[in-house]
Amino acid sequence: MNFITSEELKKMLDSGENFQLIDTREADKYIVCHIETAVSIPQLELPGRLNEIRNDGKVVIYCIYGMKSEQVYIYLKDKLKIKSLFILEGGIYQYARDIDPSMPV
Repeated sequence: MNFITSEELKKMLDSGENFQLIDTREADKYIVCHIETAVSIPQLELPGRLNEIRNDGKVVIYCIYGMKSEQVYIYLKDKLKIKSLFILEGGIYQYARDIDPSMPV
């Protein structure tokens, strides 16, 4: 599995790098707080929404702490064969702690 740190993700966002960021938490959690540019695709909705996920570029997925993202990672690797797939290490909780403490996680 490939992981990316909060700092690396922030650099990617700040540089305008072309990638897809997916929040796999439930939609109500996304509404309260999410990382800029993230698309909400809850884990349980993934099978019906695979067409929304690009498989031709970099994709970063995150959940609250990063552990549930490992299941999503394996699923997406199997179904879409994404070559450049990453998990946000520590999830949005770690991102909020390291990058934006004002986030209501």
